[in-house]
Amino acid sequence: MSASFIGEYSRRSVLRGAGVGALGLAGAALLGCRAGGGSTAGGAPESAKVAAAKGGVGLPMTAPVVQGKPRYGGVWTVPLLSTPVQFDSHTALGGIIWHKGVSERTLEPDPVTGAVRPHVATSWEIADKEGLTLLFKIHPKLYLHNIAPFNGRQFTAADVAWNMERIGGLYADRLKIPKSGFQRATMVQNIVKAEAVDPLTVKVTLSRPNSAFFNGLMENRVPLMPKEMDDIGFSDPLKMAGIGAYQVTEWVKDQKTAFKKNPRYAEFRPGEPYFDEFREIVVPDTAAQQAAFISGQTQYLSGETQQSIDLIRKQKPDANLYAWVDGNWDYFRPSLDFGPFKDFRVRKAMSLAIDYQAINDGYYGPGWGYQASLSPGFPEGWQPDKVKTLPGYNPSTKTADRAEAQKMMAAAGFPNGKGITIGVLFNRTSDYAVSHVTFLQGQMANVFPEMKIEQRGVDSAGFTAPLAEGKFDLVDYTNTVVPDAVLEMTSQYHSQGSRNYGHGNFPAIDTLVEKALGELNRDARTKLLEEFQQRFHDEWMLSFVLNARPARRIVAGNVGGYDKVAGFWNQYSSNAQVGRWYYVEK
Repeated sequence: MSASFIGEYSRRSVLRGAGVGALGLAGAALLGCRAGGGSTAGGAPESAKVAAAKGGVGLPMTAPVVQGKPRYGGVWTVPLLSTPVQFDSHTALGGIIWHKGVSERTLEPDPVTGAVRPHVATSWEIADKEGLTLLFKIHPKLYLHNIAPFNGRQFTAADVAWNMERIGGLYADRLKIPKSGFQRATMVQNIVKAEAVDPLTVKVTLSRPNSAFFNGLMENRVPLMPKEMDDIGFSDPLKMAGIGAYQVTEWVKDQKTAFKKNPRYAEFRPGEPYFDEFREIVVPDTAAQQAAFISGQTQYLSGETQQSIDLIRKQKPDANLYAWVDGNWDYFRPSLDFGPFKDFRVRKAMSLAIDYQAINDGYYGPGWGYQASLSPGFPEGWQPDKVKTLPGYNPSTKTADRAEAQKMMAAAGFPNGKGITIGVLFNRTSDYAVSHVTFLQGQMANVFPEMKIEQRGVDSAGFTAPLAEGKFDLVDYTNTVVPDAVLEMTSQYHSQGSRNYGHGNFPAIDTLVEKALGELNRDARTKLLEEFQQRFHDEWMLSFVLNARPARRIVAGNVGGYDKVAGFWNQYSSNAQVGRWYYVEK
């Protein structure tokens, strides 16, 4: 297979991570298949002492390796701000029970490079020259948790096919769920049918080629469910059985959850899991979570700010910090249903006026990355060094950029922002959102003194509906990138995109991303994405992207194996991989 053309397939052509771009992200993922016997156990620690770090490919990363022999047993406990309120893997906006070691994805990315790894599917291939028929072989040793009505039955191709069709919204009418409610439909774009041709083989039929289909199945929010779930329903977590390392045994809303070791999981991933139990306790504020980690009640902490990192290092010097530029990105998104934002000049003026460095340094401190429209984690994405030179993002040209912003706002009919009142929707329980919106208020008051920015903070439960419905003027939110650049832009900005919260409707965007999705020539696909990024800033400006977030995970010093999952493509999926790390014997 040539380096530049990915439309020349043999029936068993092999996907190789070494040839997929700067971050090895499987570029256009219809490169062929990866044959092999499923996942490998990820348990053995490396010999290096703690402190050594392996660098992220193209982006900074720190991942200390803990020395010591893996020890079986013990309890892994992590804090939560609140328990999830959505339980349907295919319609939920964010984290759900299926991510908590309860289930698995069809394929999964290398956490650093993004290269496609076998998982539930041990191999995958394109079965025709047109790229419309795909075949997947399913691991033969997958068994559901032993609760009724599943009773430990084998998880087969029929389950996987059901998931693929349901993810794509093909059951929307039958289930009386709006098709827009299937948040991950873009991950299986163009799917017409998925069927089990035998107990371990899934055949997928597409309406048009999809150069990102395999990558979409690595998305961390598409863990697989058993096909009985529509009949069982999604109200009681204790009735939900997966194929993951842990089975839910207790669920007390906004108090605690508990999971026990799946005794048959080792047939899928030999030697795993290590912990006997996995627990979550609700600790509803940052200070209390820090105290719980310092006291040893929990073994894991997500530290967003530099202040929190410094505090933990002082109080818990044996803890290990894992840090990288992340696949989560913060943004303000304008609604194009809101009158002033219908004018590109207003959107562009605000993007020029925002001081991105001040907002990010003000909350996160160092460690975040500049991001424009497309995440720097993609080989095709503009990298932070380039983004930092762009108008609006460049700290050294901020004065001139703001002067230009004032001219554009006046030309749009709103001199000094006069006549514009913007309500900013945000989740008031998220500290970062409160900080971002407060900074925005101050900055806009400075640049556009007659503009009014109103905080419209709501709690988590009150945030989901207006976000999904696009009922806001401006929203502050965080998205997690999906494992393919074209899918990311499709879900975010295509007129029918599942995460097009701002209701942008630009035929040129639809045409561009649809062309890129069907483009099987890697160089041509990259060129289309370059065009998208340029036009995003020159013509569309549908989000004011603040950053590629810094990820900071603090793990107890006696825990090994976390370096195996650390990296850009970890995102918030780490608890899905809780079976892969362990307490060490030192």
